[in-house]
Amino acid sequence: MDMTDIHAAIARVPLFDGREVKAFRINGGITNINWRVVDQSSRETFFVKLHGPGTEQFIDRQTALAAAKIAAQKGVGPQVLFHDDDAGIEVHEFLQGFTSCDIVDAQDERVRANIMAAYKDMHDSLLLERENTGLSQFEDFVGKVVGKSPMVPRDIDQLVWQARRAKAAIEASGITLAGCYNDAYISNYMRNDDAEIRIIDWEYAANNDPYWDVAMFSFEVFFDDIRGISSILEMYEGAVREDVLARTYLYIGVAMVRWGLWAIYQSMTSPIGFDFAKYSRLLLLRARRQIGSPEWDWALTKV
Repeated sequence: MDMTDIHAAIARVPLFDGREVKAFRINGGITNINWRVVDQSSRETFFVKLHGPGTEQFIDRQTALAAAKIAAQKGVGPQVLFHDDDAGIEVHEFLQGFTSCDIVDAQDERVRANIMAAYKDMHDSLLLERENTGLSQFEDFVGKVVGKSPMVPRDIDQLVWQARRAKAAIEASGITLAGCYNDAYISNYMRNDDAEIRIIDWEYAANNDPYWDVAMFSFEVFFDDIRGISSILEMYEGAVREDVLARTYLYIGVAMVRWGLWAIYQSMTSPIGFDFAKYSRLLLLRARRQIGSPEWDWALTKV
């Protein structure tokens, strides 16, 4: 079955049996193909996700499902109503009254604080069966992309070397694992008018260092300098320790390289109409800025 065919997908969902439903494409996703499905009689609305082709190469769907259900139980994410991993179909609660965040929303201090509170709640209580640290993710995409795509930049060896310096420093200082979100794409954070937050798409969830989540959010919302990171850390745990600040700063550089390589990989494999090549260039440009700053060498000695 062609899983870009929403009508074929609807036919496989028992929840929709006997209903007259209409599907509307939701644009903006860069991993999966998403739809809003509306019951024409009751007006009940559902969010339907069709797994992107090839995403099984880097997404553990069973771990993602476990994390999504826990997030729903804690009020952090939407309810999971149906899941068929073999067919690549998910149905979730449609978050009425919530809209996807953008960078402007992230300038609202309430939004940032509530996202950090949601992270802290999950990190303190979530432990998953699968481990996939940010450092492992970085090495995975180095292996998937470097030497295999003409889109890899000429200075990739320098970027990888610097990221591995950070990796060595962080590993030497020790890592405490917890269940983490492992994503920070801005539209995955949903807000309402009161700045309440729900977090969707737990596909990359796995046990990781919680400060990787903090780092990824910081760079996604452009709070990626020392002052910005400090403000996010203060929201996350009420205080800023020098070693944690240094660790989070280093993680941002590693994460930018990791996601830059991910975007190159997506450009090689994904049919989704998104300019992954441009996205990769932007991320790797920001990686160079992070790694080339004086604070990089400072962080290497303080982590």
